[in-house]
Amino acid sequence: MPMTRLPKLSSLRAFEAAARRGSIKEAALELAVTPGAVSQQIKALEADLGVALFVRKTRAIHLTAAGQQLHPTISEAFLQMRQVIDEVRPKNSPRLRIHATNAIISKWLLPRLHRFTVAHRALQVHIESERPFDEASAHSADVEIRYAKAAPRDMYTEVLHTELMLVVASPTLLDRYAVTAPQDLRRVPILHDTSSLYGNTVTRWEYWAQHAGLENAINLDNAMRFEQPPGGQTTDAAIAGIGVGLCGSLLVHGALSDGRLVCPFGPAVPSGRKYFICCRPGREKEEHIRDFLSWARQEAAVLTTLNAIREASVLPAE
Repeated sequence: MPMTRLPKLSSLRAFEAAARRGSIKEAALELAVTPGAVSQQIKALEADLGVALFVRKTRAIHLTAAGQQLHPTISEAFLQMRQVIDEVRPKNSPRLRIHATNAIISKWLLPRLHRFTVAHRALQVHIESERPFDEASAHSADVEIRYAKAAPRDMYTEVLHTELMLVVASPTLLDRYAVTAPQDLRRVPILHDTSSLYGNTVTRWEYWAQHAGLENAINLDNAMRFEQPPGGQTTDAAIAGIGVGLCGSLLVHGALSDGRLVCPFGPAVPSGRKYFICCRPGREKEEHIRDFLSWARQEAAVLTTLNAIREASVLPAE
């Protein structure tokens, strides 16, 4: 019995990426082509098969019954091809590409990465430091560390850390202003990250003050403002003794541990965001990625001690 002619590999690849991501645009970013090219490949596949694979709407695409039947098998086939090609290729020095924002890299990853590289000397580690919205660079990485409200649906994901907002300052500044209680914030220099936390109107300090029972008690008019800081500058300014900052727990953990910063009082308030470590589905089984995920879990486990800070620092209700 003659074998059935297969569609073009490029059309199947475009279909698999669009189906997995639920977006022509995101599939194009992943494949490094234009959205129009992806659409043309999918239309060619639909014409070849004689069935519609997607229901197209203004801002989204959804698989038809035929598309739902086809996608799992095609996706698994591409994964198997990648794995067997990696096995057949001559083994050079393996490479691990890690994508994260500047703040995550400088404040959390780099200070402890030596413990991973010493244990994996044959592995070439490449750090891709980009702005959070640079999806094209993120798609080229083996592993991503994302800061977001929810886990990406199209990736293998583990929660690295659930962020808390902590009031922090240098020991010198706390001594200079005799800061011992939340009420003392009325008379100290404030470092203000202006990025909103919940919607466009509530700032981080305002949200924290509500939980501390200090509404309208923190004057931000004369605060040093940081407009959408991409690299942890609020933390740097707090370490330098410029003022009191409200910073994310992962970014300040190292400085709290070595005494450059102090958290003088609570409450430690959940920001509603988490740090996720992600990779393409199935790639978590690859040895170098599996080793990095295991190492990251162990390093992040230390951050669970911050839960104790939160429990111990919650102010009683008035």
